[in-house]
Amino acid sequence: MKKFLLLAGVACLFTANAQAAGVQLNQYVSGKVSYDWNRDKIKNVFDGVSHHTKLTDENYASHVAYGVQAGFVRGELEVNNSMPLSAKSTATDGTDLKMKVYKYSAMANAYFDFLNCTSWTPYVGAGLGTSWLKAKQFAYADGAKTKNFDKSVYNLAYQAMAGVAYKINSHWTVDAGYRFADLGRIRKHEVTGQNVKLKVRDHSALLGVRYTF
Repeated sequence: MKKFLLLAGVACLFTANAQAAGVQLNQYVSGKVSYDWNRDKIKNVFDGVSHHTKLTDENYASHVAYGVQAGFVRGELEVNNSMPLSAKSTATDGTDLKMKVYKYSAMANAYFDFLNCTSWTPYVGAGLGTSWLKAKQFAYADGAKTKNFDKSVYNLAYQAMAGVAYKINSHWTVDAGYRFADLGRIRKHEVTGQNVKLKVRDHSALLGVRYTF
């Protein structure tokens, strides 16, 4: 295995030198689906008493991107759309609380491909962009439903990715990887004395396909 990686690395160096005179830019589009493990944290403060809830819901998300590749480096613009999350908690007075969270993001990503002169290409990447988060919370007490708050915010967001791609032919590539994303937080202070803070973070397993023009 080590000899194979060494030979592949040497081959890549020759390929890189051959392209040094004029690096070719390849455009591509990609689509991915992911299975997300949401490890979000909700902090509710009632009358100075803190209540912590972990939102550990699991769901699916979709990701579409347009990118450009030059040698070992790729840059792309990506839009991410996740299914809404749900969380339940109980206040000290016995009131049941239910929250629903919606999240979307747009990222500018940069990738570095290793051994991209072979069919199998490991990669690492990072992205920076903006997220749009919306949270709704309802209180249920004595058979009555009351809206505690409804708030949406834009946040600075970032993500880190790693995975491996397999090149089927000159146009089609399949991709499997991991993604960690921090989409920021929502804060809401109510005149009733309730203070809510929600941190949104995702761990995702991704599977996708890429088409190069």
